[in-house]
Amino acid sequence: MQLLPPPTKPSPFSRNHLIRDSIGWALHAAMTEDASIHLFGEGCQVKVHYDHPEIERDFSSRCHTMPIAEDAIVNFAVGSALMGVKPVVDIISSDFLYRAMDAICNTAAKANFARPDLPITMVIRAEFLTGGPTTGQRNEALFTHIPGLNVVVPSTPRDAYGLMLTALNTPEVTLFLEDREIEDDGYFMSEDLEVGATVPLGKGLVRDMGPRGGVAVLTYGVMRQRVEEAVHEAQYQFYTSAHDRFDPDSVDCSVIDLRTLYPLDWDLIRKAADRTGALLIVEPDVAYAGVGAEIAAWAGENRVRVQRLGAPKVTVPAAKALQGDILPSKEAIIAAIRNMRNA
Repeated sequence: MQLLPPPTKPSPFSRNHLIRDSIGWALHAAMTEDASIHLFGEGCQVKVHYDHPEIERDFSSRCHTMPIAEDAIVNFAVGSALMGVKPVVDIISSDFLYRAMDAICNTAAKANFARPDLPITMVIRAEFLTGGPTTGQRNEALFTHIPGLNVVVPSTPRDAYGLMLTALNTPEVTLFLEDREIEDDGYFMSEDLEVGATVPLGKGLVRDMGPRGGVAVLTYGVMRQRVEEAVHEAQYQFYTSAHDRFDPDSVDCSVIDLRTLYPLDWDLIRKAADRTGALLIVEPDVAYAGVGAEIAAWAGENRVRVQRLGAPKVTVPAAKALQGDILPSKEAIIAAIRNMRNA
């Protein structure tokens, strides 16, 4: 089994080094195999220089710095895709996606409906940034409503690598959203990131499987780490209070990472509901009309106990110290698990 190289040195623009590096490795591997893949974006060559130097070294002629005009960048990329190019468009910030809404929703997303005989493969990248008045807004649920778009939000390096490879080999338009606030995780750093290992679109992953009964916690992106911490803390609290000791084998919560928000892994969601009888959905996006609301609607229709935790319908604060406060806290997650266990 061939493994990927160690992470590159931190750059001035780096966030989660492992996820950043894994996306770079995926792009490099795909560009090595497929000469039709090109990168487009504002400051593309500068970003590649710092974040993915191996791409700059081997494929600088396929890295295109574009004007600061997001709508024009996406439209240009769609035109190139119709001519056989597989564009990877870096919009940088999730907030800037709004400046490209017409191109994304009315041009890119509709391209394969308009010309099914000429399907395009296209990836649009954007990050949920933090620390400013025009960055950090969550909008993943909004794009799940647009026909013709896949929406992915990886939470680990392995998933970021595998999902990018899959997106670049799928004749569809994929919105690839990256959470800057996901911290480098020693556990996932030790994962074997195997060269060429793909992750299918529309497939979630069970990260912790509990016994029958209990609660299945569904989450994604930046909330995955907080949910796992909350679940482990809740398990410790429950079992020390009940048995005067902690039994690590007595796990009564299953943690499911959705990974792809459209298409959702309904088979896995149904299995989780059948196994536990209770779903707790924890999402970083606004709870109103979100991905969790869609799952909760299905749960209600199928008489499955369900509870949702998400962000309020407010603008993400510019102050970094306040940004984490609008996300569901560990305490809120533990309280919800306790409430569902006792129901």
